[in-house]
Amino acid sequence: MPGPDGWEPLDEDVRRTLQLLLAGDSDDERRFRAQIPHTVMRASDCACPCVYLSVDTDAVPAVATERRTAVVAGAALCDADGGYDGEVSLFAVDGALADLQFCDWEDKGPGGRRLWEWLGYVYPG
Repeated sequence: MPGPDGWEPLDEDVRRTLQLLLAGDSDDERRFRAQIPHTVMRASDCACPCVYLSVDTDAVPAVATERRTAVVAGAALCDADGGYDGEVSLFAVDGALADLQFCDWEDKGPGGRRLWEWLGYVYPG
């Protein structure tokens, strides 16, 4: 249940999606992956299943990035038949996970699938 400010623990779909987006072997992916257990979420105003993220940077360090706001991972979204349906982007601000944005071209969402099952080819930011 969300707290009074709307922040709540990561649900299983969002947690698994973050893990898959950050599953690579680079140092940055490992550092961002280490932030997941210290991250909470809040629903955005977007019609897609986008969520804002907030990391406890007292518990886990921020990751050095070249820009203040950076896309740190992304993936194609695939419809139930495997066709291209859009993109998902994972943003960090000041080196901390901040925003998981889904851009669904067909505006149909993942259907009966979980968010992480909607992911196609995953690429680093």
